[in-house]
Amino acid sequence: MEDYRSRPRKNTPHLVRVINEDTGRSVGRVVDITADGMMLVTKDKIIPGTDYNFRIILPVMVHHRTDITLVARSVWKNPDNNPEYNRCGFKFIKLPAEEGFLLEDVMHKLNLVG
Repeated sequence: MEDYRSRPRKNTPHLVRVINEDTGRSVGRVVDITADGMMLVTKDKIIPGTDYNFRIILPVMVHHRTDITLVARSVWKNPDNNPEYNRCGFKFIKLPAEEGFLLEDVMHKLNLVG
Protein backbone atom coordinates (compact mmCIF):
# COMPACT_ATOMS: atom_id res chain seq x y z
CA MET A 1 0.00 0.00 0.00
CA GLU A 2 1.38 3.35 -1.01
CA ASP A 3 1.65 5.96 1.74
CA TYR A 4 0.18 9.38 0.83
CA ARG A 5 0.65 11.07 4.22
CA SER A 6 2.25 14.49 4.23
CA ARG A 7 3.28 14.09 7.90
CA PRO A 8 4.51 11.01 9.74
CA ARG A 9 2.04 9.55 12.22
CA LYS A 10 3.09 9.23 15.83
CA ASN A 11 2.07 6.29 18.00
CA THR A 12 0.32 7.37 21.14
CA PRO A 13 0.93 5.48 24.38
CA HIS A 14 -2.14 7.22 25.85
CA LEU A 15 -5.69 5.89 25.84
CA VAL A 16 -7.48 8.10 23.33
CA ARG A 17 -11.09 7.04 22.78
CA VAL A 18 -13.21 7.97 19.79
CA ILE A 19 -17.00 8.34 19.99
CA ASN A 20 -19.36 8.18 17.00
CA GLU A 21 -21.38 11.38 17.38
CA ASP A 22 -24.31 9.94 15.43
CA THR A 23 -24.77 6.90 17.70
CA GLY A 24 -23.14 8.08 20.93
CA ARG A 25 -21.19 4.80 21.03
CA SER A 26 -17.46 4.30 21.45
CA VAL A 27 -15.90 3.40 18.09
CA GLY A 28 -12.46 2.39 19.35
CA ARG A 29 -9.14 3.84 20.33
CA VAL A 30 -6.53 5.88 18.49
CA VAL A 31 -3.31 4.01 17.74
CA ASP A 32 -1.53 6.82 15.94
CA ILE A 33 -2.42 10.34 14.88
CA THR A 34 -1.34 13.44 12.96
CA ALA A 35 -3.08 16.74 12.39
CA ASP A 36 -4.31 15.23 9.10
CA GLY A 37 -5.66 11.84 10.20
CA MET A 38 -5.52 8.86 12.54
CA MET A 39 -5.56 5.10 12.78
CA LEU A 40 -8.11 3.41 15.02
CA VAL A 41 -8.40 -0.09 16.40
CA THR A 42 -12.10 -0.98 16.39
CA LYS A 43 -14.64 -3.80 16.50
CA ASP A 44 -17.11 -1.68 14.49
CA LYS A 45 -17.82 -2.34 10.83
CA ILE A 46 -16.04 0.60 9.22
CA ILE A 47 -16.64 1.10 5.50
CA PRO A 48 -13.79 2.71 3.51
CA GLY A 49 -14.91 5.87 1.73
CA THR A 50 -17.52 6.68 4.39
CA ASP A 51 -17.54 9.91 6.41
CA TYR A 52 -17.99 9.68 10.18
CA ASN A 53 -18.80 12.35 12.78
CA PHE A 54 -16.35 11.67 15.59
CA ARG A 55 -15.58 13.09 19.00
CA ILE A 56 -12.02 12.38 20.16
CA ILE A 57 -11.66 12.26 23.94
CA LEU A 58 -8.38 13.98 24.76
CA PRO A 59 -6.04 12.39 27.31
CA VAL A 60 -5.25 15.85 28.75
CA MET A 61 -7.29 19.03 29.18
CA VAL A 62 -6.33 21.82 26.79
CA HIS A 63 -7.84 25.30 27.02
CA HIS A 64 -10.57 23.94 29.33
CA ARG A 65 -11.53 21.29 26.73
CA THR A 66 -11.38 17.52 26.96
CA ASP A 67 -12.61 16.59 23.48
CA ILE A 68 -12.47 17.51 19.80
CA THR A 69 -15.32 17.09 17.30
CA LEU A 70 -14.57 16.48 13.61
CA VAL A 71 -15.56 14.66 10.45
CA ALA A 72 -13.21 11.91 9.29
CA ARG A 73 -13.30 9.80 6.12
CA SER A 74 -12.37 6.13 6.34
CA VAL A 75 -9.57 5.52 3.85
CA TRP A 76 -8.63 1.89 4.49
CA LYS A 77 -9.33 -1.09 6.74
CA ASN A 78 -7.10 -4.07 7.61
CA PRO A 79 -7.47 -6.92 10.10
CA ASP A 80 -5.75 -6.44 13.46
CA ASN A 81 -3.61 -9.15 15.08
CA ASN A 82 -6.63 -9.79 17.30
CA PRO A 83 -9.25 -11.27 14.93
CA GLU A 84 -12.08 -9.45 16.75
CA TYR A 85 -10.66 -6.05 15.72
CA ASN A 86 -9.73 -4.06 12.61
CA ARG A 87 -7.23 -1.28 12.10
CA CYS A 88 -8.76 1.58 10.13
CA GLY A 89 -7.13 4.67 8.64
CA PHE A 90 -9.01 7.96 8.61
CA LYS A 91 -8.36 11.32 6.98
CA PHE A 92 -9.73 14.40 8.74
CA ILE A 93 -11.93 16.17 6.21
CA LYS A 94 -13.74 18.69 8.41
CA LEU A 95 -11.69 19.89 11.34
CA PRO A 96 -12.78 23.39 12.39
CA ALA A 97 -9.88 25.76 13.02
CA GLU A 98 -10.33 25.85 16.80
CA GLU A 99 -10.45 22.04 16.96
CA GLY A 100 -7.32 21.80 14.82
CA PHE A 101 -5.45 24.15 17.15
CA LEU A 102 -6.53 22.07 20.15
CA LEU A 103 -5.37 18.86 18.46
CA GLU A 104 -1.98 20.40 17.60
CA ASP A 105 -1.62 21.67 21.17
CA VAL A 106 -2.38 18.22 22.61
CA MET A 107 0.09 16.60 20.21
CA HIS A 108 2.80 19.03 21.35
CA LYS A 109 2.02 18.50 25.04
CA LEU A 110 2.27 14.71 24.60
CA ASN A 111 5.37 14.87 22.39
CA LEU A 112 3.49 13.39 19.45
CA VAL A 113 4.98 15.71 16.81
CA GLY A 114 7.91 14.70 14.66
